[in-house]
Amino acid sequence: MIIKRKIRFFSVILAFSVFMSLLIGVKFQSQWLNNLNLAGQQLIQHRSVFADVSFTYITQLGSVTFTLILTMILSLFFIYHQQYRLLVFLLVNVVLFAGVVTQIIKYLVRNPRPIPQLLSEHGYSFPSGHTMIAILLYGTLIIIIQTRMQNSLLKYIAVIMLSILIIAIPTSRIYVNVHYPSDILAGLALGYGLLIISQHLFQIGGKHT
Repeated sequence: MIIKRKIRFFSVILAFSVFMSLLIGVKFQSQWLNNLNLAGQQLIQHRSVFADVSFTYITQLGSVTFTLILTMILSLFFIYHQQYRLLVFLLVNVVLFAGVVTQIIKYLVRNPRPIPQLLSEHGYSFPSGHTMIAILLYGTLIIIIQTRMQNSLLKYIAVIMLSILIIAIPTSRIYVNVHYPSDILAGLALGYGLLIISQHLFQIGGKHT
């Protein structure tokens, strides 16, 4: 248990360090960051009709509208079952962290989005809001499922599917060219760090299940 806690602690420190490095790179328009973005775009942006359609649908799973609907459904489920700690855990991660915190950072950094875009998006790019939603919403569900679901097979399938979404949604944002790879990495790093801190604060998992 102590070793697990230490690993988690250092993983959070590493995540925030990655985020800060990317933030500094964006603010100073570092060449290493430009090289990273170019390499990521060349790796992912191989256009095809199938990929265009697939990533266009996948990216909607991290949209504000879909997130609000899913969050409302989950909130009603937790209220019905009187799981108020899980309810607050969800709302803090999605509304506060993925919503408010992301928008504050976007406004402070004011990094423009790449162009041309396959899907039209407005606002600033750093960090990726869809990526923050992906890891904080679907990551929250993974934590809850791992600690509350009894059926091992269903638990395994659910975790795998949600993990795929956490990878696929951010990837789709690079593919449709509304975010740089650095925006995605920043969202993953910051979102992961906030998720683990939130899990610790609300004591979800482990001996608190």
